[in-house]
Amino acid sequence: MASLNKQQKRAKRAKAKAKQIRMVGRKPLALDSDLDLPEPIPEYTLAMFSKMRDAEAISRSEMLSVLLTDLAFIIIDHPELLDMENADDEGMAATHLAADMLIDYRMWADGMDRDAAQAWPSDPQFITDFGDALDVYRQSLDTSEELAE
Repeated sequence: MASLNKQQKRAKRAKAKAKQIRMVGRKPLALDSDLDLPEPIPEYTLAMFSKMRDAEAISRSEMLSVLLTDLAFIIIDHPELLDMENADDEGMAATHLAADMLIDYRMWADGMDRDAAQAWPSDPQFITDFGDALDVYRQSLDTSEELAE
């Protein structure tokens, strides 16, 4: 495992790169067109965020399920979003991207500032819920692979 200092540096670089790659504005242009955003939110991200918001009205686990499923397809279509330079493997890079997307989602959905949005996925209950959603997602992948055989 990398030292704490190295992990912090990686996290800082990953956040900077994710911000550079994805988005600066946090509201969909159609809903908040008077903002002077230097870069529009990619359509695939807006679509995922909209689905996440609808799913979150049902439950947090539904919202996390949408995130994991949609993000997998986004990564397939846009592998450049994975910051492999600051991750030990593809799984870690995907986890960093998921965390960044969660923060961006909360900022987009609720208009939170970055600090408040970053605190949200750090909550112990959220971490537990995310782990549970990840387990369910992995089980669904295993089941899909078994059915394909």
